[in-house]
Amino acid sequence: MLDHASRASSLHRAPWRARSLLGPMIVLGVVVLLIGLAAPHPLRAQSGDAPSPVAAPVKSAQADTSLRQAPNSRVAMVLPPAFQPARLYSGFEDERNGISFVIFEAPAAAFDEMRTAFTPESLAARGLTDGRAGRLKRNDEHIYMQARQSSPAGIYSKFFVLFRTGDQTVLVTANVPERALETHATNAETIESALASAVTVAVTDIKELYRFGYLGPFKEAGRVAGTSKLYTPDGRLEPERKGLSRPALIVAPSIDKRPVGDVATTAKALLQTLAGYRDISIGVPEPVTVSGLKGVSLQGEAKDAQSGAEIVIHQVLLVAHDGGYYRLVGLVPKADAERLLPELQRITQSFQILGG
Repeated sequence: MLDHASRASSLHRAPWRARSLLGPMIVLGVVVLLIGLAAPHPLRAQSGDAPSPVAAPVKSAQADTSLRQAPNSRVAMVLPPAFQPARLYSGFEDERNGISFVIFEAPAAAFDEMRTAFTPESLAARGLTDGRAGRLKRNDEHIYMQARQSSPAGIYSKFFVLFRTGDQTVLVTANVPERALETHATNAETIESALASAVTVAVTDIKELYRFGYLGPFKEAGRVAGTSKLYTPDGRLEPERKGLSRPALIVAPSIDKRPVGDVATTAKALLQTLAGYRDISIGVPEPVTVSGLKGVSLQGEAKDAQSGAEIVIHQVLLVAHDGGYYRLVGLVPKADAERLLPELQRITQSFQILGG
């Protein structure tokens, strides 16, 4: 669940291989998880902005004990009032100080595999240094780690908590600019308190961002990572057979509203780093306008990294009016391309933004 050209080259595969649930796609590398691990983002913080003083978030965190549920998620947390629900992903953000909490939910069975990613060595392989484990004030089995990451946006401190409930595995990632810690806009204790408060509730708080006017042979199969959705012909998240290469459409909004520069370059970089595929070849970007948004359409071919099946890719990248983008990726086995590519093109043209 997905970003700008400067970040696209840094996308890595997710520690939990979603292939076991989603077949040949890994859902754009599991959008929100990839960005949380490997692509820190400053949201709308400007270099000239003075961060908020530390007293406000720390005192507020102690005074406000109410849980706030993240959009498109079952996870709720106790946070300082400066944090607002994120619109483009499941989580919360303090735009002024560039701090975010990104939430990823998976089946409970994913916990044992995902936990293997949270060692200093595994994090280092994804470009995160100084990884160290700790414990939070939680009464459950959990993994807690801190690390640091350099990026074009600066150095970020990363805080991770991975925990399992009766029916879910939850990963919450806090992305904190080092500048926010140095200027006392926040501190590690405040971040750890928020992570320790994370719990799940019974019902997801749905806030739809988009819809399709036409889906043809595709059906909504479910949410992959908050605002990202998967559509398949059979409407199933899980493939009928493990490792089966099957047609799919994935919609993944960007993690933030940072302006997109060269749209064509961004689209090609994103497609080239599509996780779970190899030998990716890319065609010529074509300008498109969908739902009043301008962007580019791009077609490519690749091989499924697991099955070796030849796949045709149809990607549409649309730039949002207020920053960020919407990415629509159709994946079709080559044997089905003649029949399904026209359908995917019609489906992506029917994409509609909701709520302005």
